[in-house]
Amino acid sequence: MRTINGIYYYPASSKAESAELQVTGDVINLYYQQRCILVTQVDNVTISSTIPGVNGEVIFADGGKFVATDNQAPFDFSASVLGKIEKNTAVILAAVVLVPLLMWFCISVVMPKAASAVVLYLPDTVAETMGEQAFSIIESTLLKPSELSEEKQLTIKNLWQTTLTQLELPDDKFVLHIYGSDYFGPNAFALPDGTVVITDPLLKQLADNPDAILAILLHEIGHVENKHSLRMVAQSVSSTVVFALIFGDIEGVGEVLLGTGTSLLQNAFSRDMEREADDYALNQLIALGKSPEAFADAMQSFLDLKSDHHTDSALKYFSSHPDIKERIEKAQKFLK
Repeated sequence: MRTINGIYYYPASSKAESAELQVTGDVINLYYQQRCILVTQVDNVTISSTIPGVNGEVIFADGGKFVATDNQAPFDFSASVLGKIEKNTAVILAAVVLVPLLMWFCISVVMPKAASAVVLYLPDTVAETMGEQAFSIIESTLLKPSELSEEKQLTIKNLWQTTLTQLELPDDKFVLHIYGSDYFGPNAFALPDGTVVITDPLLKQLADNPDAILAILLHEIGHVENKHSLRMVAQSVSSTVVFALIFGDIEGVGEVLLGTGTSLLQNAFSRDMEREADDYALNQLIALGKSPEAFADAMQSFLDLKSDHHTDSALKYFSSHPDIKERIEKAQKFLK
């Protein structure tokens, strides 16, 4: 049995009396003038942490509080799991090692996955605003009017419109733009709102192979359908997104993503995202009655560009993609 002297403060009252606390096993007895005025279990009280130099406290279920008069009084009688853990050296050492590992795992694995999952629940207005912001800046700084004839542009846009109709995709969401660009060179890209841009040099490179053009456009649609732009941005700001979710600020998630929309093209899609977009394009080519060879032809055109002056600009966007030869072989074997 342990005895601790102190002051007992009555619940909901300023009244206080000198008292004595006796602890026997898991039972606490509170004595006032040698008379027991309260009996309870250790599990039914709140016991302050043992801090050197600070008087210990026991708070009872009814709100009453016992404060030890001796700051050296032994307040280690808590039978709680937390109390035992706090004094277990092995557990403390393990925590020193495991906590940093857990933080790394959360930041490197859990947060990116959680951020990608959040994207599925964001309103469409987030993707629309991101796309509009990004396109406005890109159009004014990196693109220039197409030099293709109106007839050739119309042919490509008719191909695009027919494809949307056949695949039952909303033409108010998916919009194709044809531009010239010294910066992008022969290229194509998609923004999260469904805006797709394809450049003059790429259309000229594939002028004799409309199915290869279609394959590239389907690849870009695949990025939109799989929300790759949103996922990419969410992963890049995953810590901010997850902390916003923890504190219940779901609107803050959208604001964070909107704030990064203008930097979309400074970040490359992951190879897994590119493979997802490739698979989408290959499957949709088959659905449209086209051969997956069209996708292989499109990829081959980029290999051909390595030998001419378009090399640097052509690889500006595709440098992050899976190996082009690997993608050609995949397309050639897709139906086998």
